[in-house]
Amino acid sequence: MKVSAIIVAAGSGKRFGSKKQFEFIGKRKIIELTISKFLKISDIKNIVLVLPKEDIKRKLDFSNRVKIVPGGKTRQHSVFNGLSTLSSDTDIVLIHDGVRPFVSEKIIKDSIVSAKKYGACVVAVPSNDTVKICKGGFVISTPERRNIFLAQTPQTFKYSLIMRAYKKAFEKKYFSTDDSALIEKLGKKVKIISGDYKNIKITTKEDLSLNSKL
Repeated sequence: MKVSAIIVAAGSGKRFGSKKQFEFIGKRKIIELTISKFLKISDIKNIVLVLPKEDIKRKLDFSNRVKIVPGGKTRQHSVFNGLSTLSSDTDIVLIHDGVRPFVSEKIIKDSIVSAKKYGACVVAVPSNDTVKICKGGFVISTPERRNIFLAQTPQTFKYSLIMRAYKKAFEKKYFSTDDSALIEKLGKKVKIISGDYKNIKITTKEDLSLNSKL
């Protein structure tokens, strides 16, 4: 079974104020910390890191298991660039946000096992808050909280399935920031597996204070 990982870190960091993937937590860059988690998993034979085109030659502390490719104009284009570099004999691929450095080895391993069994899985945690569906500034419905989960990454798939989903999305001109949503568009089921509330995506400067969790 050939397992690969795509780490997506091609964002420009406009909302953050800088390219957050290159910010430091302790003595290491966020993207280096993220990559280090995947390098510890022996089942993952190769890793593709997607960076902004202007940063692909940036000096980073990685092993030769990591291949760097340029991103595209949207996250969907960037992920597809990564998927397209993988060999056709790839069986399982994990897709992970480069600015989620707190992911655990257990979550990564569980994702691989689940994708082998179900074809597609997404890491998620139950919502602690009530969610309101709104339109025009007014609430139109309140879904049951027990049915609401907050998606994280990695999202993990059989390679042939996620490639089919991506090609179909581009053909139909459908775009999403969530990989599993493209699988849903094919009419396929996506398995939910337990995530971790610590597995946050670095979004603000304040999130950098979580270095004590590593």
